[in-house]
Amino acid sequence: MTDIAGYTALACLVVVVPGADTLVVVRNTLSGGSGSAVRTTTGVCTGLAAWALLSSAGLAAAVAASPTLFAVLRVAGAVYLVLLGAQAIIAGSRVAEPELPAGRDWRQGALTNLGNPKVGVFYTSLLPQFLPSHGSTLGAAALLASIHIALSFLSLLAYGVLAARMGHIFREERWRKVLERCAGTALCAVGLWLMVSAVAGT
Repeated sequence: MTDIAGYTALACLVVVVPGADTLVVVRNTLSGGSGSAVRTTTGVCTGLAAWALLSSAGLAAAVAASPTLFAVLRVAGAVYLVLLGAQAIIAGSRVAEPELPAGRDWRQGALTNLGNPKVGVFYTSLLPQFLPSHGSTLGAAALLASIHIALSFLSLLAYGVLAARMGHIFREERWRKVLERCAGTALCAVGLWLMVSAVAGT
């Protein structure tokens, strides 16, 4: 129980720090409302669950152990963020937001998270430190991963609710354009920074 409490406290600190997932959730919420927040957050958590499964299969450890593979995955994720940013900037130049596919929010959340290999490193390096030395480690790992995913869902949804509360400010067309351009610029900046750091780290 002590290990679970310590892990939960640490996981709380990890999930509340804003990152690329948070940016995507906030941007989608401001442009699509609370429904977009839920769908994007669900997509992010789907990516987390996938990373948890990959770590249990040992694939995440292989990614973490290979600097080249790790860098390639980081660059791919960074390129996707830049693409999302460019789309947001272009959307800010339109008169009105076009009709978007229902699965867009979920897909963006999932792909943003899957493009972040640091999640795999979290599951393969930090999580095992809290596993019991005896008994079923698979069951314990599943429990710890579930705690992290649940905390991530709540944290991202909280950011989404906050963004939705502010949404009325951006209902006017001119403010929508400003929002889209600012969000797009932020996503591009994060993506480019991740790309440069990935290349520099190889």
